[in-house]
Amino acid sequence: MPSVKKPKRQLQPHFLKQWREHRHLTQEQAAPRLNMSRSQLSKIENLETPYSQGLMEAAAEAYDCTVADLTMRNPLDKTAPWSLMDSLRKATPAQREIIADVIDQILKKRA
Repeated sequence: MPSVKKPKRQLQPHFLKQWREHRHLTQEQAAPRLNMSRSQLSKIENLETPYSQGLMEAAAEAYDCTVADLTMRNPLDKTAPWSLMDSLRKATPAQREIIADVIDQILKKRA
């Protein structure tokens, strides 16, 4: 009986490239931190090769984020809720109060 060719498995998206860029690293700079070649990193970033748990843990350390961030958060999306929260954490209490007032005003105008 002939073997049945399985369809190529679709790799799950991730944000490895975005986190690398967010940390202002080139592939040449990041690859040694991840114990791989630049070409291997390129293939993983372009969803041509699957990533491993070890890679994700090394990338989280190299990019100063969590493993979950690498699969769930695009750090380059400045309008995402987590990006807004990161900005709010940097604000002083007085600035947070102003920001909250502005948000209230914007939401009232839409109602």
